[in-house]
Amino acid sequence: LDAVTTVTEADARAYRGLGLPGVRIEAVPNSVPAPSLPPADPAAKTVVAAGRLTRVKRYDVLIDAFAEVAGDHPDWKLRIYGSGDAVQDLRQPLARRIEERGLGERAFLMGSVTPLEPEWVKGSIAAVTSQRESFGMTIVEAMRCGLPVVSTDCPHGPREIIEDGVDGRLVPVDDAAAVARALRELIEDDELRAKTARAALAASERFDPARIAARHEALWTELLDRGASRRAHS
Repeated sequence: LDAVTTVTEADARAYRGLGLPGVRIEAVPNSVPAPSLPPADPAAKTVVAAGRLTRVKRYDVLIDAFAEVAGDHPDWKLRIYGSGDAVQDLRQPLARRIEERGLGERAFLMGSVTPLEPEWVKGSIAAVTSQRESFGMTIVEAMRCGLPVVSTDCPHGPREIIEDGVDGRLVPVDDAAAVARALRELIEDDELRAKTARAALAASERFDPARIAARHEALWTELLDRGASRRAHS
């Protein structure tokens, strides 16, 4: 074994801790292509989320957070895209929570949609409230569409994608009040929202497939050169 690649630096550190002799451990994130649509309009008054309707995504926290903000901003809406999986589907409990919070005309469970890019660009803020992520593809997808992301600072991916306070916001896990504060900050400041959106779009370019492919190619070239050098000296 010459090398192991991971999609986050946190995972790479864990593998390095195993002390695998002679094995190169390199973090190379997943790639996301640029959408074929124009970036989202920062003036749109919609928060968008997307993912499986399972407990780990904590959409109950997002609904509660939006409920804290919604009363002061009656023109804003929340759209959650996705469905459950073979093990868990929380659509009905989440629908009840929406009604209990008085958001029946403000928050919507949109179901699964493919492709998602046309839905991302209908919003101006994306939200991720997961307890954990293996990487955080939806964060990158939203940023590629020009949306700043309010995300929980969960293991492992979000903090490696979002620069807190620059191109998005990181908040504690399972903290609806913190999510609400971050949403409110962006909702109530049009200039800040537009500035953060521009920063998110620019930062997301590092996940372009060509750039990620170049990193893989550089690693493979280095490994091949190292192997050739070893053979020459054996």
